[in-house]
Amino acid sequence: MISENQSLESLYENELKPKLSELNKSRLYIISQIKRYIAYSILPVSLSIYLSIYFGNPIPLALALIISVAISFFKVRPIWKAYYNEFKEQVIRQIIGFIDSSLSYNPSSRISQREFEECGIYRTHIDRYRGDDYVEGMIDKTKVKFSEIHAEYKTQTTNSKGRTQTHWHTIFKGLLFSVDFNKDFNVKTYVLTDMAEKMFGFLGTKLQSMNKSRGELVKLENPEFEESFAAYSSNQIEARYILSSSFMERILAFKKHTKKNIQLSFISSRMYIAVPYHKNLFEPKLFGDIVNFDHIKDYHNDLSLVLDLVNSLNLHIPAWILLVILDWFFFQNQWCSPFHLYNRERDRPMFYHQISTQY
Repeated sequence: MISENQSLESLYENELKPKLSELNKSRLYIISQIKRYIAYSILPVSLSIYLSIYFGNPIPLALALIISVAISFFKVRPIWKAYYNEFKEQVIRQIIGFIDSSLSYNPSSRISQREFEECGIYRTHIDRYRGDDYVEGMIDKTKVKFSEIHAEYKTQTTNSKGRTQTHWHTIFKGLLFSVDFNKDFNVKTYVLTDMAEKMFGFLGTKLQSMNKSRGELVKLENPEFEESFAAYSSNQIEARYILSSSFMERILAFKKHTKKNIQLSFISSRMYIAVPYHKNLFEPKLFGDIVNFDHIKDYHNDLSLVLDLVNSLNLHIPAWILLVILDWFFFQNQWCSPFHLYNRERDRPMFYHQISTQY
């Protein structure tokens, strides 16, 4: 039986390597052009330095630097953009298709700012919102979409000369997943990285319980999960149905494997997963040979890792959805014998535990 790694190697050797060899020529050409314009800039910049020193005026140097940088940028940018687009179309698209042929890829699109705000994980006002590498499709029977997102807010300061300076600060940079269960949640639930307990211990837990902006702090039965995450919800019982033992274990396994401070929310019919990254995951390298299987494996692993999380959670029939369906059919219909004997407050948690251990 051929392993996935062997299949990926075969894809690389037969299809990707020839394309990467051609793209590598473009990469080397871009570098040569950068070096060329740097060389062309040496004489005017040197002359500007001499004039600036001779006349005691920094303006000639500043103008020379600005003009040199502008010419280099406008000359190199078109060929860099072409290289960038070709890499995404010929390499990233093919890797995504290799992972799951049902996934569609749009390198220039993104999850909307409105949906990012609706997920409720980050509540800072957004002043600048960018993103790309949009992927959507069905994983098993679950509709999934994700993209790279960079959301920022700005602050302004005034220097000693009275000039206003703008500073940009990252709210979130990474992958945002939106997973549609096609079944509305009755409550809003948030699973956030627990920083307070790590830093302040028992006092941190007390501070968490006082934070009511996202609902009440949910007390869970997994101490390891509570060390890493703080869960908030407007309904304690419903939140525990969502955060089953198996679900928490899989989230912990993903966090350990990626070493990322992931955060989640459950809003309306969707689960959102925010996975922070400091790098752009699917961008081509400029410095360094791209004809390298290890680079392709890295792209493949980054994509597979986040998709495997969704796949591993059994999202098409999670236990809490089974419970909601059964609850609707039977337990709400108190007149329908023999279910009138069922006590919702007393028996529902026990019934859920029996279901959740099977999924």
